[in-house]
Amino acid sequence: MEIKKAKTQGFCFGVAITLKKAEETLANPASGPVTTLGHIVHNPQMVESLEEKGLIDARSVDDVESGTLFVRAHGLPVEVFEKASAKGLTIVDATCPMVTKIHVQAERLRADGYKIVVVGDPNHPEVKGTLSHVPGAWIVQQPEDVDALPRASRVGVVVQSTWSGVGFTEIVRKLSSKYYDVRAVNTICTDTHNRQSEAEKLATEVEVMVVVGGKTSANTKHLADLAATRGAVSYHIEGPDELQPQWFAGIRTAGLMSGASTPGWLVDKVEAQMEALSRRAS
Repeated sequence: MEIKKAKTQGFCFGVAITLKKAEETLANPASGPVTTLGHIVHNPQMVESLEEKGLIDARSVDDVESGTLFVRAHGLPVEVFEKASAKGLTIVDATCPMVTKIHVQAERLRADGYKIVVVGDPNHPEVKGTLSHVPGAWIVQQPEDVDALPRASRVGVVVQSTWSGVGFTEIVRKLSSKYYDVRAVNTICTDTHNRQSEAEKLATEVEVMVVVGGKTSANTKHLADLAATRGAVSYHIEGPDELQPQWFAGIRTAGLMSGASTPGWLVDKVEAQMEALSRRAS
């Protein structure tokens, strides 16, 4: 069986920066206890590694009494920053620059008089952070949601950094048919765009696609969904132990790619296991 790997593998630059900052913070005795609100990355192997180094995961800033609050790549709502500062916590802000860009763009659009529409998952921590910068913004997940939006003269649009590019385009088209003045800023990050493009192309060249990444990772899920729409049988796994021999029985070509929070060494392990299972199935 031939295994075709996507060119873009391993951590995106935002996750790489965040992990580097996390390890530096944990290694600094002056940091005290280091706490994050939610996992730093959507990857169980990396989460376990950081916890072994002392990282604490809390549900709320109310549960953090002292030390350092580490802000993960998704960022945090404005009010959480304010509460952490009021409690005297040291704040290490590792918000991804691409996420910060969304906040800036949304605030600029609002300042220019546009009603803000955020395209994304309202339950995703990144989107919650964005909404805190533009209170009162409308949230849209699919084109059909546009029908229920109130009237407005000018609408400004930003999008979750890991959202599907195709889905964003469809929503903007629907907004443009409803509102007279629509200004849309495509804030899907470059890494996400590149991976989605590769997933679409690679899926047309293989029979089976394996996408490696955390099950709670939005960008990884989108990759697996995209591959399935292009005709490949798609499997979303977190590690090599999830691979099944029957997936590769009679298969001549298989694709392999990863989400933005997946380390390169884990992709290599999955590739080795795919090769082993392929030999066993033949």
